[in-house]
Amino acid sequence: MFASFSLRRMPRTVAAVALATVSTHAMAIFQNGGFEQNSYANWTVGGGTNPGLSGSAPFTGASIVINGNTPGPASIIGAGTDPRAPQLVLPRLDQRSAKLNDEAGGSLVTTLKQTGTLTSADVDPADSQPHIRFSFAPVLQDPGHSAQDQPYFYVALKNLTTNTVVYEKFAYSAQVGVNFLADGLTGWKYLPFENVDVAFPPSAVGQQIELTVIAADCSLGAHGGYVYLDGFGSAALPPNGGSTQGPAVPAPALDGKSLGLLALLLGIAGWVVARLR
Repeated sequence: MFASFSLRRMPRTVAAVALATVSTHAMAIFQNGGFEQNSYANWTVGGGTNPGLSGSAPFTGASIVINGNTPGPASIIGAGTDPRAPQLVLPRLDQRSAKLNDEAGGSLVTTLKQTGTLTSADVDPADSQPHIRFSFAPVLQDPGHSAQDQPYFYVALKNLTTNTVVYEKFAYSAQVGVNFLADGLTGWKYLPFENVDVAFPPSAVGQQIELTVIAADCSLGAHGGYVYLDGFGSAALPPNGGSTQGPAVPAPALDGKSLGLLALLLGIAGWVVARLR
């Protein structure tokens, strides 16, 4: 038996299909990039212990040494305030942000990684270039150790296809030249959420990008360090300041076949509406 179907419902049905055709787009480069699944699904959490940075200042990502392979702490946080970083509005976007490592100390290091491929869904129609965008804020205790023993953070994007680092940021707590804010009470330093926007040439579509984030306690064991993370993807981020809205998804570019189908669907809808009047 065939299901009954009302012609009077057809315009609404066709319009819904047409809207779905316009709205459908490939998933942005990072999966679960806003941590709204309330988990680290699609991410690789790792870590170990911090024996101290190698070499001498100025330190970079190449100075990082991690002993062992036991992941450090990683949590998902909702709305609230951080007494060690009172000017941060949490979460950064939507309902949840990630917190990599924590304040407890223990010489622990937590790492976070994900690899993705740039696609046409990552292309911003404003400049026709693929983008990777995200936001992070480090919170590091400042025990006044020597530079190589301080808590630190590291964030990097590497193009695996071209074997080049396209974005990198590293700093240890109270590093000279880094404009850390202070809580004024307990000896913690932090930075406001930094909104990263890395644009790639159009030819980068199809290339693999690896994201790495590292948060580390001090190497001597008693002082913590962690990083808040959110908004990993290709869409533009709203300004800082407590917005509960997620990134605006760029309108997808439709190819000729999709445009033809959309025109056909809208034409059918118009014909049906005319017949029912």
